[in-house]
Amino acid sequence: MRRNFINWLYILEENLHPSVLIKTVERDSDLLRYLDELKKGTQQFKPYFINLVGHSGMEAKAILLQLTMVSDTLHNYMVSMASSWRKSPFSIQLHRLYLQMLNLLERLLEFCGKFDKHTLLTLPLTLYSIPNIRMGLRKKLNNLNRTISKSDIDPGLGELVLNDLKLLIERKKINRTDAKYASLILEELEKLHPFSTFEVENLLYQYDFNTPAFFSYCAKCSACLMSDTPSLHEQLEILIGLEDRISSLPPRSTSRWMTEDESIREQIKTLFAEKKRYIRQRIELRRIEIEDAKLTEEVDRMQINLPVAQFGLFIRLFMEKGLLPKEEIGKTFAYYARHFSTPKTPFISAESLQKKSTDVEFSTAKKMKSHLIAMVNWLNEHYNVSNHKDS
Repeated sequence: MRRNFINWLYILEENLHPSVLIKTVERDSDLLRYLDELKKGTQQFKPYFINLVGHSGMEAKAILLQLTMVSDTLHNYMVSMASSWRKSPFSIQLHRLYLQMLNLLERLLEFCGKFDKHTLLTLPLTLYSIPNIRMGLRKKLNNLNRTISKSDIDPGLGELVLNDLKLLIERKKINRTDAKYASLILEELEKLHPFSTFEVENLLYQYDFNTPAFFSYCAKCSACLMSDTPSLHEQLEILIGLEDRISSLPPRSTSRWMTEDESIREQIKTLFAEKKRYIRQRIELRRIEIEDAKLTEEVDRMQINLPVAQFGLFIRLFMEKGLLPKEEIGKTFAYYARHFSTPKTPFISAESLQKKSTDVEFSTAKKMKSHLIAMVNWLNEHYNVSNHKDS
């Protein structure tokens, strides 16, 4: 049956080619038989397709796609190849025939869609149907534009809704899913009451309006709310509240603006998770800062204006010259680590201080030498010991 049906479509395309049709009509002006043949073919096809839907979804999709392609071919005959048949004395009848054929195929596709709506929605619109569908959607978009202009909703939100819906309607390869989604959103927005920013946002969440512009709008709104709230804990509460608002809204459609992208709920959930993680990190840092401040108050630390590496070497020099005892070296470094700090290290690790005193880089030794020379020069300048010889 399928082979016969496909052959029937191929024969239809061939017989209705302008060059073939003109020759035929010159011999026999009766064009109605072509229309009768198509009507007969569609009536035979309907029960076959209904039976096919329950057995092979892939085959049903292939046949619906073939129907769409045949419709586009006939549309091409009527529009793009008009110059080849308009010179015929039967041009008016030919044009009427093409229109009737296209209308029949369109009604056949609509009939099939009643039994396999999901498959039909995945297919492109026919070239014949696109102009009328676009015209209807543009009319609804103009109505929405008037509604928005009279409302008090956020101007940025109103603008992005209109722009994004216009992009969807004007897509070069708009398909049935795009058209259905655009029509659904436009109708629901028109019915919305009250028409407020809050309610429009809720509707866009529920109908998965997952456009980049709407995501940016949501991110900007949440950022503004938090920038007005200095408390990190209150910022967390704001994010949790926004999450709860979106989660409590039941989805009202399985379609979305961009079918290949994540839902707007998942995108915002990911955004808020990152923001919450960042805020918790800041809270933890603040907590550590407070604890460190308490430690500073408990132990009176003196700041020495040396990096840890130079400070460790300085202590080692005292030990090597016998100015500090070498016994219990660990305790000595622990003492200095506990009671001293450097400009960049408020809490010195005793282990690190001791390790850096022996693992000395050349630049550290060179810098320490310059400090020691400066100390000797200071003694010479203030106590005139440059020429004094020790006994």
